Amino acid sequence: MDPNLLAQLHGDDWLELSALAKKNTLTPEQTTRFLELYRTASKDLSRITTVAPDSLEAARLSAIVHRSRNHLSSVPSGGLSGLARFFVISLPLSMYRLRWDFVIVAAGFLAVAVLSGIWAGSHPEVLETFGDREFRRQFAEHDFVDYYKENPNGFFAVGVWTNNAWIAVQFVLLGITGGYVIVGLFSNAVNVGFSGAMMFEFDRASDFFLYILPHGIPEISCIILAAAAGLRLFFAWVVPGPRLRRDKLASEARSLLVVAGGLVLLLFGSGLIEGFVTPNPIPPAVKIAIGVAYTAAVVVYAWYFGKRAAAGGLSADLDEHQAGYSVISTDR
Repeated sequence: MDPNLLAQLHGDDWLELSALAKKNTLTPEQTTRFLELYRTASKDLSRITTVAPDSLEAARLSAIVHRSRNHLSSVPSGGLSGLARFFVISLPLSMYRLRWDFVIVAAGFLAVAVLSGIWAGSHPEVLETFGDREFRRQFAEHDFVDYYKENPNGFFAVGVWTNNAWIAVQFVLLGITGGYVIVGLFSNAVNVGFSGAMMFEFDRASDFFLYILPHGIPEISCIILAAAAGLRLFFAWVVPGPRLRRDKLASEARSLLVVAGGLVLLLFGSGLIEGFVTPNPIPPAVKIAIGVAYTAAVVVYAWYFGKRAAAGGLSADLDEHQAGYSVISTDR
C-alpha cells in the first residue's frame, strides 16, 4: 500500500494515538480506544516498512508506535529500560506464549513418569535391571534421602542449580533438533517413575513425595517449560508458515532465548528450595506449600504481565531496526 495514501486514510488516528500516549492517565474508555488505535497503527507500520521502510511516513509512525508501546508497558526510557523490558515484557510474554505448549509437554511427561513407575512396579524383572534387592533397599531406605543431606546446604543448592540450569539451556538451544528434547524428557520421566517404583517397593512412598515435591514442582515445571520452548523452536523450523524459514526461525530463537535466560534465574529459586527446604525438618505440609507458592508466584507473574503484553500487541522479539526487516514469502 502507498504510504501517502495510508497516511491520508489513518493520519487522524495516528494523531489521536500520539495524543493519548502523552497522557499520564487514561480513563477506561480512553484505554480501550488506545489499544484499538495501537493495534491498527502497528499493522500500518508493518505495511509501510514492507514497501517503504525509509520513508517519512515510516519514521513518523515508528516514533508514535514506539512512544505508545512505552506508555502501554509503563517501561521507562532510561538506562534500565532494557532490564525493565526483559522482566515486564519479554520474559513474561515469552512464557505466556508457551502456556499451551507447556500443558501438552507436562501432560506427556507426567504420563510417561506414572506409566513407567506402574510398569516397573508391576514387573520385578524390570527393577532387577537397577540392581539386586539389597541394592534397591539401600536406595529406598537410605540413599534417596541422604542425597539431600550429605552435602552442605549452600553447596548443594548451587550444585543442583547449575545442573538444572544447564539442562534447561540445552533444551532450548538444542530444541531445533527435536529429538534431543524428546529423548531428554523421556529419560528424565522414566527415571522419576523407576525411582518412585523402588521407593514404593519398600514402603517408602511418603519419603519419595516428601523429598521430591517441595523442589520438584518448580524445578520440573521449569525444565518442562524449557522443553516446550525448544520444541516451539523445532516447529518454527519445520513449519514456518507464510514467512521465510530463516526469518521465522530467527524470530522465534530471539524470543525463546529470553526463556532460557529467565529459567536460569527461576531455577535458582528452586535450587534454594532443594538445598535449604527439602532436607529441613519442618512439617511436610510447609515444605510442599513453599514449593507450590513459588511455582504459583511464577505462574501469576507470567500470566499477568504476559497477557497484558499480548493484549497490547507487543513482541518479545527485538524491534525491527535491531533485528532487521523480514520478508513475507510463500517460498520455502
